[in-house]
Amino acid sequence: MTKMSRIPTLVLILAIQGGAVAGQPQQSTFLLNEAEQERILDLFEATDEQISADGTVQLVYDFESEERSLAADWFPTPQESLAGKIRWSRDWEGRCRGATGGILIADEGQWFHSAVWQPDVRMELTYISFVGGRSGDLVAAVFAWSKKLRKRIGSNLGTQLVRVSGTRPKSKMGEPPVIAFEEPHRFGLQLKDGLFTTLIDGQPREQADSTKSLKKLDRGQVGLVWSGTVSGIIPEMKINGKIDLDWAADQIPQLRERLDQHRQEIASSSR
Repeated sequence: MTKMSRIPTLVLILAIQGGAVAGQPQQSTFLLNEAEQERILDLFEATDEQISADGTVQLVYDFESEERSLAADWFPTPQESLAGKIRWSRDWEGRCRGATGGILIADEGQWFHSAVWQPDVRMELTYISFVGGRSGDLVAAVFAWSKKLRKRIGSNLGTQLVRVSGTRPKSKMGEPPVIAFEEPHRFGLQLKDGLFTTLIDGQPREQADSTKSLKKLDRGQVGLVWSGTVSGIIPEMKINGKIDLDWAADQIPQLRERLDQHRQEIASSSR
């Protein structure tokens, strides 16, 4: 895998919660040192990786390369069986307009990235259908949070915003996607400042900020959920967002020690 340069930053951002409160001392946000940035990147097997001192991580997955180690960052593990709902393409299977290989998905399933993100994340991918589709089909980039990732909101091929229950759409906003045979769909999601946006070809389409759609929004995980007449391939995917530092610190003892110390110092200074 190629690990690209870390993005340096000398900017001290105010208060972890986004700014100073009147009458209270200003505190700098926690910034990762170079060793911590390296350790966080070591947690991933992406094709290309970047990280900045404020914890913004960019991961690029070139599944078309069929590099099996890329799947180590995802669950469940792609199956070897030809009947698997998620598996690597084999030889001619992945050859179509727009792709020569990648991750195959079929029928109904879900696939999540192992990292935990703050609700400040963008995910984009390409999906190419082998069968076309029907109204009601779901191929959605999803942000999921709460216990067992039960709360889910997604972008159904970019044109439709959906609340998802398991692998099925619960409510919808926007036009259902038209799924054409071997037509690349470049779509995704963006979650920022409490606003969820569907993306199609990198551009915003549908948005939601209601308490119903994003009830008790918290840190969570991104992934893909599908159901209906689904059979296709994912040749590439990109994730860019604020990594949850507590998740990273649980795996990096030195980071846990310094992060806890930083929080103790903030608590002491605010008394």
